[in-house]
Amino acid sequence: KVLSDAERIIFLKEHLFELPLNYYRPLGNPTKYLSAVTSLISRLKDEDVGMEEYGEYAEKLKKSGVRSQESEVEIIQQDELANTCAKYQELMAKHGYLDFGDQVVLPLKLFRARPHILKRYQEKFRYILVDEFQDTNYAQFQLVRLLSEGHENITVVGDDDQSIYRFRAAAVSNIIQFRKNFPKAIVVVLTGNYRSTQEILDRAYDLVQHNNPDRLEI
Repeated sequence: KVLSDAERIIFLKEHLFELPLNYYRPLGNPTKYLSAVTSLISRLKDEDVGMEEYGEYAEKLKKSGVRSQESEVEIIQQDELANTCAKYQELMAKHGYLDFGDQVVLPLKLFRARPHILKRYQEKFRYILVDEFQDTNYAQFQLVRLLSEGHENITVVGDDDQSIYRFRAAAVSNIIQFRKNFPKAIVVVLTGNYRSTQEILDRAYDLVQHNNPDRLEI
């Protein structure tokens, strides 16, 4: 079963005292940070950062040299969060649950570990089309890249001026990286608009110029 965000928080509440929390489980309000913890886990998966990698990062912080009071607090926080993320995965697996991010990162993990399985799916999905490419996150792009690696029959449609979902981990950098990963790709620029009047288009264009030079047109 794939849990929604609300269901994940309820699940963590039910297992609150199985989580290795201290700093992020204040006595006065022990569930205060659960929503933030689930958001962190989702972001790690969106960015294709494994729980093991996060744990290694926390360990490196603990072994780092010069310490200050602020860095000591950060080390405690990161260590606690890394252990909690690992425990979350363990509890979810134990109860047969997945979250949205798992639907991307688990196939990624499988394909990287078992090339023969990846090859089977590359042969199955001979042609790939991704719409609204500017709204994909890093992990989703890695999945698409792996699936299309053998045949390179891939088309993506995207508009960097519509990339407004960074808060949901969308990465407009995927559009830039696409051209590096697929140097043979043909670029087709769509300049016709059949939805808006010219006056609306002109005002919209005036506004998006404020994002220069971080636009593909530039």
